[in-house]
Amino acid sequence: MRIARACLFAFGFLAAMLSPAPAAAAAVGLPVELAVMETPVGTTLGAILSGRAQPGFTPVLTPGFPFSARDGTTIWVRVRVDLPPGDSARWRLVLPRVPLDRLRLRVPPIGQAVAEESFFQAGPDDSPWPANFELPLPPGLSGKTELYLEIEGKVSGGLHLRVMDSTQAALEASSARSLFRYTYLLFLLVAALSLVRHYEDPRSGALAVGAAALTAWLACLGINGHLYSLPEIARLASLGATAPLALFLLGAGPLVLATRHYSGLAKSAPGLVPWMRGLGWLLVAAAVYSLLFLPSVQAHQLQWAAWGGYVLALLACLLMLLLDSRSYRWGPVLALLAVAGAVVMRVLADRQLAAPSLFNLYGAQFLLAVAMALYLGLPWIRARLQRWAMRKRAEPPEPSAAEKIAMARTRLEEGLQAGLKNAADGDLKWIAFRRLLDGLKPVLNQSSAAVVAMHFHGEDLLQAEPPTAEPRYRELLAQRSTLLKNLSRLRAPQQIGIDFDGPGPLDQVQLAVIPLPIPRPGWGALLVERQADVTYSDAELALCAEFAAMAIMAGDEASSTVSAQRAADNDPATGVLRVEALRQYLGTALDAARLKQQSLSLLCVVLDQLPALREAGGEVGAVTGLRPVADLLREEIAYGDQVGRSGPDGFLVVAQGRRLLEAREYADRLRAAVTRLAVDPRIAATGLSVSVGVAHAGPEERDAAALIERAARAAQIAAKNGGNQIFS
Repeated sequence: MRIARACLFAFGFLAAMLSPAPAAAAAVGLPVELAVMETPVGTTLGAILSGRAQPGFTPVLTPGFPFSARDGTTIWVRVRVDLPPGDSARWRLVLPRVPLDRLRLRVPPIGQAVAEESFFQAGPDDSPWPANFELPLPPGLSGKTELYLEIEGKVSGGLHLRVMDSTQAALEASSARSLFRYTYLLFLLVAALSLVRHYEDPRSGALAVGAAALTAWLACLGINGHLYSLPEIARLASLGATAPLALFLLGAGPLVLATRHYSGLAKSAPGLVPWMRGLGWLLVAAAVYSLLFLPSVQAHQLQWAAWGGYVLALLACLLMLLLDSRSYRWGPVLALLAVAGAVVMRVLADRQLAAPSLFNLYGAQFLLAVAMALYLGLPWIRARLQRWAMRKRAEPPEPSAAEKIAMARTRLEEGLQAGLKNAADGDLKWIAFRRLLDGLKPVLNQSSAAVVAMHFHGEDLLQAEPPTAEPRYRELLAQRSTLLKNLSRLRAPQQIGIDFDGPGPLDQVQLAVIPLPIPRPGWGALLVERQADVTYSDAELALCAEFAAMAIMAGDEASSTVSAQRAADNDPATGVLRVEALRQYLGTALDAARLKQQSLSLLCVVLDQLPALREAGGEVGAVTGLRPVADLLREEIAYGDQVGRSGPDGFLVVAQGRRLLEAREYADRLRAAVTRLAVDPRIAATGLSVSVGVAHAGPEERDAAALIERAARAAQIAAKNGGNQIFS
């Protein structure tokens, strides 16, 4: 709510800043009388003044009027004004810029054009960011004067005509340039800062906001005619009104895409995400298509399409923001409502129902830039405030030595249980010793530590912390192994000052030797190194012994438990997983693949010679043929895959991370390996072969039984087709 109140205050300030000042509102120029008529292109002023052009001028009671310029027609505006005595060249006929092809100012009776401008080229004085057409009056005019403005174009809009002193016109142009400069600078600043925000947090969606700000900047440049101030863009002038209108439409689509990220639509209404994404890209595609393929004669249709696109975009953005439950959505909601209000004011001004002030004509562009700044800034500020609040929270008091030991003991127990729970048989001892070294490090002052286990379950193990100390401990073992072995047989912690002759900081160190309960002929010890002048207390030696005993006990228990569990899960006849264990493993693998969005395939391997073996030797003959195939599958399957019995007739191989085509190639490699398997001719005179059925799990696959059934059915088809082949 604090963010919402801050946004309300900011919008009140912006409204005060952008409201037209009384002096600016009063600078309306000389009173004018207007009349308008429409003629075919090529009609001369002489034909109009002589009455040959019909039906004649229609008076206009307001200082402007809405117009609809069409291809093949010219709009003529008669301007009657009472010019004061003096130099008439200081007076300007001023009207806001709209995408018109040509404006010519003619003065009777000669009728020649005394001034000419176009939306698609820079102004005569090349001033940056012009807001108005300025047609200077010729010298020598005074008193009641008639001026005729000839307009050609292919768009609709509103004309607001004023005859102004050049000084007043320059002041108004300066105010407009300031507004344009702030608007464009804010767009570009948001686009640049979005890169910084994306670098800090790639998941923030800042690039979408930056793209929206950049395309909105191009849209404003196009619809204001400021692109044509750049010589490199002059070639777009041949496209007429199509280019600015297409650029104008281009700003609508990225606004929808940026709002989708800002509002967190994927969490608040995930069903709307594809619709909003499609709407955003549809608007972008329509703008690009219009720019590349639509001729300028269709500018009217493109103008209506652009306004309709922005109406759709604003409604979609407001809907997404209102679906968001976070409090800081109100800032952009208010900004977009202000944009909509400013657009309504522009329409009312074009219809002569509101004053053509700078804010009413161009305020929507600045407010859109403010909305882009809020899209980028509010989440950024909120994330910074959260990090600042976390840093400002009081840090917990430093625990005492006893508390540190208690916490380390708890962490060691939990780490041992978690690390050994799903470890492989060969990793149990390594994990137990690693947890032991990690658990001692925060509670025992040390330079380094190592675990030495010689002939422990048939292996020689050495682990050091930090790992860079391992070469020094190996050299220590090479030189002092007999001493360390004798100390480990004492069954009580010892500390010795050892004079180490090798390289490194083990020269003249204090070494704690904590025996590990390893049966003979093996031996082992926990070695903890300190500086030579720092001895160990009895409590520290006892703590080391306690932690070492915990690690050894946990490793032995985990090894026994794992061995017993795997013995229970394995099929004694073939040595692979039983049917029930394999089904349970497959269910777990399906859940993991679905959560990680990974592929999974299942191979059903059936021995082609099994019926003959069973007929000749019963179940004993069947097992005699299945055993070598099981041994081969265990050796040939990839690391991480699992093989088990599918039932009495074959095996199942769970192939993780493989799509259907990859699984077929995998199955064919296993099939070929079986054909090369050397077997006793008394078992199968012509060798063994298998038929393999392959089934691929869908992205939302949950039913392990259905997947097994599909793989088994495919294997049956492969066997019926002659065997020794793959089917999926």
